[in-house]
Amino acid sequence: MNNFTPSQEIERIQTLLSYGILDSKPEQEFDDLVHLISAICEVPVAIISMLDENRQWYKAKVGMEFSDLPKNETICQYTLLQNEILEITDALHDERVKDNPHVNTENGIRFYAGISLQAPNGYNIGTLCVADTKPRQLSSSQKKSLKLLSKQVMALLEARKRNRRLSEELELILNNKIKEAEEKLFLKENEYQHLLDSIKRSNSVVEFSPEGHVLSTNTIFRSFIGYSEEELVKMHHSDFVDPKDKAKNVKFWQALENGYFKAGRFKRIRKNGDEVWMQATYNPVRSPDGKIDKVLQISQDITLEIAAEKAMQVAKEAAESLNHQKDSFIANVSHEIRTPIHAVLGFTELLLEQERDHQKISYLKSVKTAGDNLMFIINDILDLSKIEAGIIQMHAANFRLKQVVENVFSILHLNAKQKQLKLTYSISSDVPEYLLGDSNRLSQILLNLLGNALKFTHKGKVELGIEFVEVQAEQHLIKFTVTDTGIGIEEDKLEKIFQRFSQADESISRTFGGTGLGLNISRQLVERQNGTMEVESKIGEGTKFTFSIPYPAGTKPEDQEPALEEEKVIFTTGRILLCEDNELNQRLIEAILKEKKFTVDIAGNGVAGIELFRKNEYDLVLMDLQMPQQDGRETTRIIRHEFHSPVPVVALTANFLNIEREKCLQEGMNDYLSKPFKREELFEMIYRWINKYRQEKLSVRRFNGYKAAVSLKHLEEMSDGNMEFQQEMINLFLENSEKSMQQMQLYFEQQELRKINSEAHHLKSSFGIIGADLDVLQQLEEVSDPVETKKHLQALEKQLSEIFTILKN
Repeated sequence: MNNFTPSQEIERIQTLLSYGILDSKPEQEFDDLVHLISAICEVPVAIISMLDENRQWYKAKVGMEFSDLPKNETICQYTLLQNEILEITDALHDERVKDNPHVNTENGIRFYAGISLQAPNGYNIGTLCVADTKPRQLSSSQKKSLKLLSKQVMALLEARKRNRRLSEELELILNNKIKEAEEKLFLKENEYQHLLDSIKRSNSVVEFSPEGHVLSTNTIFRSFIGYSEEELVKMHHSDFVDPKDKAKNVKFWQALENGYFKAGRFKRIRKNGDEVWMQATYNPVRSPDGKIDKVLQISQDITLEIAAEKAMQVAKEAAESLNHQKDSFIANVSHEIRTPIHAVLGFTELLLEQERDHQKISYLKSVKTAGDNLMFIINDILDLSKIEAGIIQMHAANFRLKQVVENVFSILHLNAKQKQLKLTYSISSDVPEYLLGDSNRLSQILLNLLGNALKFTHKGKVELGIEFVEVQAEQHLIKFTVTDTGIGIEEDKLEKIFQRFSQADESISRTFGGTGLGLNISRQLVERQNGTMEVESKIGEGTKFTFSIPYPAGTKPEDQEPALEEEKVIFTTGRILLCEDNELNQRLIEAILKEKKFTVDIAGNGVAGIELFRKNEYDLVLMDLQMPQQDGRETTRIIRHEFHSPVPVVALTANFLNIEREKCLQEGMNDYLSKPFKREELFEMIYRWINKYRQEKLSVRRFNGYKAAVSLKHLEEMSDGNMEFQQEMINLFLENSEKSMQQMQLYFEQQELRKINSEAHHLKSSFGIIGADLDVLQQLEEVSDPVETKKHLQALEKQLSEIFTILKN
């Protein structure tokens, strides 16, 4: 922590002023940095700011209308007091800033993360921070990026400080030289030469003619560039430039000839062909008559610094690659384990329906119980993997709290009855009847806690109490308390029970079973919803788990017309193509479907599936994702883009990752069913999609030889049939996409390929609204080669032209 005495505060302010902070001249490098950190952290607000004893003012900003603030109104004043990242995930819950006028207001700051800008003398002179109007949390990679960019800001400030000092000194001497040329010409020339010699002893210095020819160099520059003095006097500035940058160099030198000062990071080529980097200023020097006499380049070698940044980028990409490999491994493990369990449970359910022998039924129920327990353990492990991978998602929806509790109790009721335990719940009258949140995650937490309570209680009771605590920022803080009269937990082992794969005692696993993951997962799920969890316990007396989660109040849903159920059974049969490589799953799904009189054709891989699809008409395709020869995604692409068929395709997979659903939808699949699934879930999805397929005509039009599909189905669903709204959205797409295309073409002329990547990414969401193909935009988002970029831009222009023709007609 940096707690400054008055004298230290004075020194800090002097340090602040030494960087020329009050200079309000815009600097592109700082603007680029705030836009970069805004994109990395995925927030609308990013600021580079400086603070003195009274106020905070902004060196660069994005998403903020103010140019300065009183220091006592800032959040950055707290960041200035520490050297690590200050992160406030929800400002309304932070005692330091919850009453801040920029927090405690409508659409005020809810999320804040910042890091101090530390000068070489150890004083914190400012901050690099990001903010959002919604609560959130930075990932570890985003925090690393924030730290790296704060160092980059200080590096730029240091370079500006050095270059400003040199430029100011040089300008002072030149101005004095002009003013006193007639009387003190000889003296000022000596002073100028003395200054130049001083600079040459610590910097690389080159003098160029106004046309760019080398006039003189110092030893440092010659060592930097690798040429001898005799070789250099015959050379031009363009000889040090990468051949790919020759055109830029012509414009660069034209600006210098017109008297414009230039500064920044520049890549140069040594005599041996190596690339080197320098932080340089180019100073046009005028003669007494005002003409450009020469251009003075003062620079420092920053090759090692650039190499370090590139190495860091490579390391970051490697880390991201490893994380992707981890996700893929988890997905594969999930598939390999869940697929056979799905078959075991499915065939067991079929046998239970058909078997009449009581002894066999008892055995089958035991098999099903064992399978369910195994699936419970696997789900625990995979849930933990999802949380650690950062890919678990919370889905907010309107739900009735009492209904969630009753569903949980219906599951646990038999267990309590078998152990002769009293299982009860109570909901305080001031708790809202309907809440807005993830009811499935709440059920999972309650099942874990209540299930544990029943497991470790031999006599007595297990109770659930639900209370309203308070309203915070329009969210109702709801407190859940699970109390039991069980064996209890020793005080020194209370915290251990929340660690993964840990239980209060090693004998517990042998006696009661379990993975030791349930409490760890439950607490992480609570914290992901901005809640907290605590535990109290006494040996032999029982345990009390308490967790609180903030929920917005929900609304009571309107009564639904019964006609919806009738729609499901309008068509109760049809022909289905099943693409599945696992023989057990083939037999199981075929047996289930044939019970309902469906005609089923089976293909063991995607290639065989396409051959069957070519010969027959189908009402639905059930598509396994992982198959030999040709997987489900590629098979779906062929159905969509070669056959141009709108037949419903439902993905079947044991992959548990939430992002898998998004990938399936992007590839043209209509829905997603995760194994192991229940028969009711399978039939509900089949009936729904077959009925939609037979009754609806998709608004799709295609051009031969090119993926220019447009599907307004999603837009129609969003607008609930409002044609005026649909037309407004189409007009907005036409306007925005045309502007984006023009902007990308401008970026290409300026060779700003990264900005093209970013613009393509933003345009994808607009394409999604009208159901347009995303292949070209995906290529533009990832491409880094100018030739490939040009090719994809031409393809996008063609695609937009065809889309415009569709939408305008």
